[in-house]
Amino acid sequence: MATNQQTSFERSLDLFRRELSDDQIKQINGVNQKTVTDTIQEIQGKLGRRDDLCKLTRIQRFLHAMEHIEKLVTIFLNASDFVAFIWGPIKLALMVATTWTDAIRQLIDAYEEIAEALGNLAFFHNLIQSRDHLKLVLDDYFSDILRFHRCVLDVFSRPEWKRLFKWAWGSFRREVKSILASLKRKQALLSDDKLQSHAILKEVQDSDQYAKDQFSNLQTSLEDIKSTLASEQLQSKTLQAREMKTYLESRLDVSNSRTDLQLESRDTDNENSGTWVFSDPVFKCWERGKSAENRILFLNGSPGSGKSTLAKTIIRYQKRKQSSESPRRSFLAYFFFKHDAADRKTARSMLQHLIMQLVNADETIMRFVYEKLSTMESTELADLKKLASDCFTSRPTATVVLDGLDEAIDNEHEVSITWCLNELLPTAKSRGCNLNVLICGQRDGRLDAMLSSHPQIRLDNVIDHRHDIEQFTKGQAVKIRARFLLTQEEEEKLIFKVSGASHASGMFLYARVVLENLAAMDSIQEFEDELETGTFPEDLDHAYERIAERILKQHGSSRHTTVKKILGWVVCAARPLRWREIQSRFCIDANKETCNIRNLRRDNCKGICSSLVDVTNCDLFPNVETEQVVNMVHQTATEYLVRSGTVNLLQEHVDMALFCCRYLCSKPLTTSKSQNITANIHSGYFGFLDYAAAHYAVHIQEVEAPQVSTDSASNLKPVKDSVKTAAVDLAKVHGKEASVETKDITKSAGNLNLAIQDNVLVVRKLIGLEREKSETDVFGTIEGPIRHKCHKIQCSKFSTGCPNEASLKEHLAVHERPFRCPHSDCFGHRIGYPSLERLESHNEAFHQSESRVKTAFPADLQTGEWNIHEACKAGNLDEVKRFHRDGSDLKRILPKIGSPLCAAVEAGHGNICQYLVENGVDPFRGGSKSVKTRTPVVVAIYRERWGILEFFLCNGDGPDNSELAKSIARAIHANQPVALNMFLTRRQPEDLVAVMELVPNEIMSQTDERLVQSGSHSTDATLIHTWFRFVKPEFYNEKGIFVAQLDCEEYKIWGDLFFRQYSFLQAALRRRCFSLATFLMEIGSDEYLQLKSRFVYGNVEVEILDLLFKADPRLAWTPDKSEDGLTPLHYTSRYIRNDNISSLYQRTVAAPNKFLLTCSEVKRVLVEYQAKSTDAERKRVREFAEKEMLREALEIMDLIGFNTT
Repeated sequence: MATNQQTSFERSLDLFRRELSDDQIKQINGVNQKTVTDTIQEIQGKLGRRDDLCKLTRIQRFLHAMEHIEKLVTIFLNASDFVAFIWGPIKLALMVATTWTDAIRQLIDAYEEIAEALGNLAFFHNLIQSRDHLKLVLDDYFSDILRFHRCVLDVFSRPEWKRLFKWAWGSFRREVKSILASLKRKQALLSDDKLQSHAILKEVQDSDQYAKDQFSNLQTSLEDIKSTLASEQLQSKTLQAREMKTYLESRLDVSNSRTDLQLESRDTDNENSGTWVFSDPVFKCWERGKSAENRILFLNGSPGSGKSTLAKTIIRYQKRKQSSESPRRSFLAYFFFKHDAADRKTARSMLQHLIMQLVNADETIMRFVYEKLSTMESTELADLKKLASDCFTSRPTATVVLDGLDEAIDNEHEVSITWCLNELLPTAKSRGCNLNVLICGQRDGRLDAMLSSHPQIRLDNVIDHRHDIEQFTKGQAVKIRARFLLTQEEEEKLIFKVSGASHASGMFLYARVVLENLAAMDSIQEFEDELETGTFPEDLDHAYERIAERILKQHGSSRHTTVKKILGWVVCAARPLRWREIQSRFCIDANKETCNIRNLRRDNCKGICSSLVDVTNCDLFPNVETEQVVNMVHQTATEYLVRSGTVNLLQEHVDMALFCCRYLCSKPLTTSKSQNITANIHSGYFGFLDYAAAHYAVHIQEVEAPQVSTDSASNLKPVKDSVKTAAVDLAKVHGKEASVETKDITKSAGNLNLAIQDNVLVVRKLIGLEREKSETDVFGTIEGPIRHKCHKIQCSKFSTGCPNEASLKEHLAVHERPFRCPHSDCFGHRIGYPSLERLESHNEAFHQSESRVKTAFPADLQTGEWNIHEACKAGNLDEVKRFHRDGSDLKRILPKIGSPLCAAVEAGHGNICQYLVENGVDPFRGGSKSVKTRTPVVVAIYRERWGILEFFLCNGDGPDNSELAKSIARAIHANQPVALNMFLTRRQPEDLVAVMELVPNEIMSQTDERLVQSGSHSTDATLIHTWFRFVKPEFYNEKGIFVAQLDCEEYKIWGDLFFRQYSFLQAALRRRCFSLATFLMEIGSDEYLQLKSRFVYGNVEVEILDLLFKADPRLAWTPDKSEDGLTPLHYTSRYIRNDNISSLYQRTVAAPNKFLLTCSEVKRVLVEYQAKSTDAERKRVREFAEKEMLREALEIMDLIGFNTT
């Protein structure tokens, strides 16, 4: 046997062996075909003949195929190991799976599919002996079989595998799909007739040369198969996984999917720092986790001792260890609590981040969590606890690292630890999962009280930890020596001085802060002064004091003011601020409503505030300074600044609350829909908008809180009153006076959010338009690079945004349509639903059980016979498929029932509709002979089959522009806002203007003349406004009222299009489409409503005249722009007949004349008419008034001398 061939087979086997546990390898060793056969018979004997599930005949073909694989391998590989790994996994899987009926049935089905794809192996025994290329084929087969076994074992090796079987099996099927495809392509490649003849009779004369030619191409073909399938599978898996993870990130509100971001920056330069812990007996005992007492490890120390640094070291170590072990055997998840980050200080946020990490690590868990969350109305804390426990315990081993629990707010540390101790660990124990928990935090009297009975590592007492601090100090001292030209003796003295104080406290932070401060000295003399005994800091507080004194006093009053402002803003901020947001605060004057870019600070934040702050790169824009996030260096620094009075926390909250309220009240923000704010945009005025809109209420609440200060109530009252007044003003500006009357400002903030959110959305759109026109330096400095932001104020992506527009659309879909179909191959899985009821309706329509299909009897058949139409009505998919196979026309239209698709829509059978559409039936085209407009889509609209309508819209490319316009108009006429919303949101046309031009025409063309003649027509324009508001949201306020400025350029563009180019108002009146006419009159300016077409008043409904009159009374007498300057009465009076008149005449001629002669403007109507009419015309009008006994009109005629001669 060739060595390279050995290597190839062994490589496949080694890869497979790596993914097995030690126990599995032991169980596999020595297994052969006889062992498997004996195992099956033993299982058969135990289970009897239950449902024929374990009959040997069901699995016989697969066993034969494996027998061929064994024989082919042993032809040139005499190794029992290979044989054991062919048969061993079958034995293991069958022994586990036969404990559950559903599992064994599906497993044997999978075995049969593999057997089908291996059906041609018997031909190639001789060929493999003689052809090296076919040995490559065998290696490929062997690799596929091992991949298949690995997928099977992955399902059944999870703790309590039945609990996750549904989702694990779904992942298995997706993996096996590519394996089957690979096997089938090889089967096709090797099933050439002459190759098979050569395999049977090598002496066939022409087969030998042919085979040689074919064999020479085998290797290339096999590589093509591998690469093609790998690419297809990867693309499919990646796309679906990305969609699911985007959904889950949004539902869990995890703003950064890169959950290991905090591990990317190291706190020390020493790679070996903290490695001592891996040899620590307490740590090693916890890591092995042999007993229940050692499942929890409490790593503690004083503030700044380096607990988080050590936690990161442990996490990196666990990651490396995990990567070297069997894949899919263990989980590692971690969470860092942060007191100054809103999404990092609660048990809820901890659970959300932990779950998301497990989702990223395991496809089965991803699908499991997706299905759970996509069918939940909301996620309560209890739901998240259970979900996290279920996820962690789905693998044999798991490790959880929780750092900074002392930084959790209120009692959240207790909630988190209680979950670990009382829920997670007991669940893991009961499910056979070896789970370890590492908790890091201060001994603050809270954590140590809860964890006192568990093993601990106290950093303050660890000599090796002190050695790490000393090594860190030495590393920094080298840099300081180079900067200040120190001698070796001076360097050693510095190390001794810093290390001595650090050892006393065991604090990394002390060493870091002191050394950074020393390195920041401007001269050698200042450096030496800082080392003096009376000046050198003895502890951390003293170190902070030295830094504060230097940066506040050394550079004069300007720098003093800058530092105080930055520290105050950073300390009081509800979330970490970006450097550009801090810069914008210096520039924006909310009272003057201006932004002066000249107030930008020239130095960076670290240069200004030194080692009191940390700056970290942004994940979306890691190399952009403006996007850097500013934090205090440590919680102890915040506490020092507040305690020392350097930062007055209450005053900072007051100032921030007042600024935010006045800023959000300012005209550039509140009048952006009606006023031009281009200058404000380019000045950078909106640079603080993201923070102010989302967090103004936090600062109001901080001021309102009773415990904010120990000052007397009389001192606090003016402060609180000023903030309350600002909040009241904010509510009034946004039309929320009712909220203010409750005197509960915090509740008022909740009611304000929608109005503020609406303003933010408008401003962002206008900023986007300006950026397209010109990208100035201000955009980069104050606005920052383009972020595709969510418009939901409470969402974490409101300020962080998404990397691109496509990601944002996926994210917004989660807000708007959070409920998803659990069937991953269904369109409902992709698009989602806005409510649980809609999801249930979808499941009823598209995933109903065949057992629920009603039996149809001849008497019930509308067509009188059982055919494809009746099968569609009954919802019998099997019968529909049978009729289709037998040649039934899927598009045939019957007089009463229409097309099969119409019948399925009428009955609400989504699965039938899906089958018909996927087989070429167009739902947007003819469905009825009697009514041309009765398409399946129209049926869905009127029958309110929303799930089916959504499917039609999501299928393929959806409707073209013409079909979309027709559908929009149909939804408007049907008065179906749900349908209209679907057409507007589910299908975005490439040419929006083209569709806008088509819709009014379609509304008119679909007007039912029968309704007009019967007087049942509607003038309600609500849904037309809904359509137009979707297209031009800037023309409407948050209540849906049309508020566009009639002199703005954008309005004139659409006004000219509607009223001049297409004359839609005149056309609507002519076609008696009164709803469209009403809409146009409600949006039309005076100029556009000065009608000039003579037919308008000649033959029109009085109802429309009334609407026109109410819109503008001047229309009743205003002359048109024709050469004669005729008034409406000129047109209507032309058709007056003073003889006997019919009812039709009354409606079409008499009524308009009577309306004009009885309206409140009748005097002006007669005066204007008199000025440009003949005696004969005036006589005809007077005779009409006399006949109709219009007393007021006759009196006015006498008064003005109207036809008195």
